[in-house]
Amino acid sequence: MKYPILFCGLMLGALLCCSCANQKAQRQEAAITFPELGSMVKLKGKLLHTQMQQIGTPQLQVPLKLTVQQLPFNNSSYGTYSHYIKKAGQVNSIAYDESLPYKPKYLRLQLLDRIGLVELLNSEANTQVRNYLENDPDYRMVVSLDVTVQDALMPQFLQAGNVLLQQNVHGEMFLVLENGKQQQPLDFSQVQVFNYGTASFCWGEDQFNKMKIEAILSFKESCPQGTHKKAAKASDDREYLKFK
Repeated sequence: MKYPILFCGLMLGALLCCSCANQKAQRQEAAITFPELGSMVKLKGKLLHTQMQQIGTPQLQVPLKLTVQQLPFNNSSYGTYSHYIKKAGQVNSIAYDESLPYKPKYLRLQLLDRIGLVELLNSEANTQVRNYLENDPDYRMVVSLDVTVQDALMPQFLQAGNVLLQQNVHGEMFLVLENGKQQQPLDFSQVQVFNYGTASFCWGEDQFNKMKIEAILSFKESCPQGTHKKAAKASDDREYLKFK
């Protein structure tokens, strides 16, 4: 009778170990997951301890044009890359030595058309997204990704006439490298994201007293006069002027 009990004990132990391993893997995956370019995230914390939660993506009526910069690694960017590789449990295949003249390079994909982004977010198609952003000033938009790519892909990015951000029928973002009439779709799984940048919003009201996004700000920028990082402040201004 002892053997069945022992067997059950061993099975239970194996199941608990498997469960713990799965939970650990899930926590590790969550720690290295990056948001989609163009998506909305809520940030908590600062610097390397920042936690990110993607809350959704806007509806793209047209493809968004990206700028592509080829940048050499420095101590800061390579430290971020190495931190990601270690957390992901991957082999670091990029050698870096600060004392050597040649530095390995990475790409920065960035949304720079702020006016176009403001128009996109204020469109009727994105009313629900805008209403969601209005309720919390901690929501931000992912406007850049730092990525490494395979050697064969690097010249394709750099020589492309346009690099576009598009959205499939499921709302997922993907890239398109455009050269004349030729278009090469590229899934984000084909690049290795190791860092991202975000932008915040400035709020105002339209002629019907409805909230709208007036500007998109990069890090440390201030809102233009008459606009506010908190949508509620725009309403307060209206009430103040009404009774002034």
